[in-house]
Amino acid sequence: MKKQNNRLFYGWSVVLGCAVVCGCNIGVLSNTVGVFLKPVSTELGVSRSQIALYSSIFSMIGMFSAPFQGRLMEKYSLKKLMVSGSVIAGICLFCYSLAPGLWFFYVNAVLCGLVFGFTNLIPVNKILSNWFTKKKGTAVGFALAGSGLMAMVVTPILSRMVADYGWRSGYRFIGSLYLLLMVPVILFVIKESPEDGKTKRWVPGDAEKNAEGNTNEDAKQDIETGLTRAQAMRTRRFWLVLAALVLASSVAMGIQQHMIAYLTDMGYGQQYASGIYSLSMGVLMAGKVILGTLYDRLGIKGASVYICLVLAASLGFLLMAEVPEVPYLFAAAFGLANAIQSIPATCLVTRFFGTREFTSIYGICNAGNMAGIALGTSMSAWIYDASGSYTTAWYFYLLLSAVIFILYMGADREYERHALQKCCQ
Repeated sequence: MKKQNNRLFYGWSVVLGCAVVCGCNIGVLSNTVGVFLKPVSTELGVSRSQIALYSSIFSMIGMFSAPFQGRLMEKYSLKKLMVSGSVIAGICLFCYSLAPGLWFFYVNAVLCGLVFGFTNLIPVNKILSNWFTKKKGTAVGFALAGSGLMAMVVTPILSRMVADYGWRSGYRFIGSLYLLLMVPVILFVIKESPEDGKTKRWVPGDAEKNAEGNTNEDAKQDIETGLTRAQAMRTRRFWLVLAALVLASSVAMGIQQHMIAYLTDMGYGQQYASGIYSLSMGVLMAGKVILGTLYDRLGIKGASVYICLVLAASLGFLLMAEVPEVPYLFAAAFGLANAIQSIPATCLVTRFFGTREFTSIYGICNAGNMAGIALGTSMSAWIYDASGSYTTAWYFYLLLSAVIFILYMGADREYERHALQKCCQ
């Protein structure tokens, strides 16, 4: 790691803090839904698609809120909005344990979805953009790896707690954990920008220049270039990227939230299925770092080939999961592939549209991501309820993996064509 004035660059502490934030919001708040599907549906006497709908409602509300939240975060303090959102989200998570019926899940999901954007990827990506430039993909990869670590640690504990004490105790546990981790980290570890931390941005590969004392304003001018939100939305590549993000989140979440139910339906035990889930979350830590690094080193094309291939491979292993050893191969492949939900959005927005209005543009892309999460969670449940099996869903997602790759390539070609035209003018 780089040092500045013989001190460890504080940006890495910010990355660690963002990893905790991502771990709580993705690893705890979002990724544990699959643990509750069967026990909640059984106790309340509803179908899996009905209970899964609360997660979709949460995601849809987050989708519609994200563009407005992006605008608010350009005007007001990120940390104040993050703390307020964290308190409300943690209380909502705890309150699922008090649900008297299905309707309560839906109502609570609306409130939680309204504040989710203030605590999750929009502020994290904005903060990391303030601290890092050329190696932003790597920094984001390390930060988002926190979601995999948290899910890997929490899921087995949560599964055992739900099995022994019921799903209500499980929600109380993760609600309390969320509050205890999020609020102190945001208050005492995360700094919005180098100016807030009273240091300089780190420009990787340019240590000599930094050592000479570039001002923060110089760095700010270097990175805050690109398109406005209105200009970005008038480009074809924006809509190609948005479509790819929606489909990618649909496929990944459609697999993730139903893998435990799928494996137990096949005859595997609850603890075994939870272990496979936990393993995939552990691999996800490395998967996010790898994908972020590949975007930095190979660019859009190389990273897109890699992520779409491993996603297709994970679905192939899932279709062969009746063979006892194959679920472990699935966990490894899907752990790498699941990074498709988070890393591409940051890297694609930065490359195609710059950082001039990053938060606003990313807010819309995050809305697409949330729409995909909502669609995928419910789509797998609908297919299961209609056919009595998840197999059709896995084949359909295999087809979508190819579509996602085509969209990535189309956006990159459009960007290069525009860049060539601009160069020739």
